[in-house]
Amino acid sequence: MGRDPLLERALERLLSPRLGHAPSRWPETLYLHLRERALAAGQSEAEYVERVGQAGEAAPLAMLLDAATIGHTAVYRHPEQFERLRRALTGAGLAGRRPGPLRIWCAGCSTGEEAYCAAECAEAAGVDAAVLGTDVNPVAIAVARSGLLPQRRAVGAPLPAAWAGRVPEALRRRVRFEVASLTAAQPALGAGPFDVIFCRNVLIYFEREQVPRLLARLAAELVPGGYLILSPAEGTLPLPPELGRGPAPGWLQLAEGADAPAPPSRRAPGAAAAESAPPSRRAPSAAAAESAPAQASGVEEAARLLSFGRAADAEQVLSGLLNADPDHLEGWFLLGEALVVRGERAQARAAFLRVLRCSTGGARGVDAEALRRAAARRAEALRDPR
Repeated sequence: MGRDPLLERALERLLSPRLGHAPSRWPETLYLHLRERALAAGQSEAEYVERVGQAGEAAPLAMLLDAATIGHTAVYRHPEQFERLRRALTGAGLAGRRPGPLRIWCAGCSTGEEAYCAAECAEAAGVDAAVLGTDVNPVAIAVARSGLLPQRRAVGAPLPAAWAGRVPEALRRRVRFEVASLTAAQPALGAGPFDVIFCRNVLIYFEREQVPRLLARLAAELVPGGYLILSPAEGTLPLPPELGRGPAPGWLQLAEGADAPAPPSRRAPGAAAAESAPPSRRAPSAAAAESAPAQASGVEEAARLLSFGRAADAEQVLSGLLNADPDHLEGWFLLGEALVVRGERAQARAAFLRVLRCSTGGARGVDAEALRRAAARRAEALRDPR
C-alpha cells in the first residue's frame, strides 16, 4: 500500500531542508515513530507533522530528525583507515608540518564514535589535536556530548576498556560536537581550515549529481594537501577538479597548490594526512585479516579500480565476486557504479535493483540500509523515460 501523499509532502517540507536532501523514501523507523505520536495526539500523521513544523518546538522536531536518520557508526569503523592516519601523525608526518593543534572534522558524526577514535588516535601519536563532530541529528549529538557510548556500537573493533562506562574526560575535552548540516552555508561552523575531514557513509544519502558540489564544499574547508576521507564504497563517486584520489579507496586529497574556494582569510599553510588507530586498538589482528572473507578484498580492489577510472577491470573483479556470492550487496552496488561509468545504463539499473533483493545481514563495514536507498535512487534515475 502506498504512503499518504499529504504525509510525504509534509515530511519533505519539514525535514528535507534540515537534512539537506530529500530521500527517495524515508526509513521505516520514521513512520513507526509518527504512527505512535499521531495516535497519542489524536491526529493523522500528516496533521502531526504539520503541527510540529508550525509549533517550532525543539524536542518533537529533534525526535523526528532522529527517526529520519540512521546513525550507523562504530568504534574504529574501517580500522585500516585509522591505521593509515596513525602512521601519518608520527615521525615527519602531518603534525610536524603544521603549527598549532591539528584540526580534524568528522562530518555526519552520529553519536560520536568516529570523532572520539580520531582524538584517541592523535593522543596515542603524541599529537595535539582539536576535533569537531557535526551531525544534523540533535539527539545523536546529545549522546555524543555525553560520552556514553553503548557496547553495541563496538562493531569496527572491541570497545576500549576505558570507554566501557564513559569516554574518558581527557579525551572528551579534545572533541567538540555541534548540530549542523553538511549543506549549511558554513557546515564546519567556522572552525576550519582542517587538516583531515572524515565524511564517511554520508554522501550515499545524496543524489549522485549533488556529490561534486558537496565535495567542493568540503574541499573548501581543507588546508592545501589536506585529506578528505570517505568510506571505501563512496570512493567511486564523481569528484570536483580540486580533489585528487589518494592511495586507497575513499582517500581524497586537496592538491598542495590547489586554490579551493575558501575565503582567503581562512586559508592556512598545508600538510598531508592519512588514517589509523593506535597499535593497542587495531581492530582485526593480522591473523584475523588473513582469515577475512575473500569477498572483502574483492570489493576493495574493485573500488580501487573504479576510483582510477578502470571500470572494465572493476567489472571483471566484481563478476568473479558475484559468481561466488550472488547475494553480495556491496558487490552489486559497485557493479552498478561500474556499469554507469561504461555507459551501460540498462544493465546498471538492473544491478542497482538487484541490491534491493540482497540480504542486509551479510554487509561488511557499510550501512546496508543506506546502500539500499542509494541503489533505489540510482535505479530510479536510470529508468527509461519512454
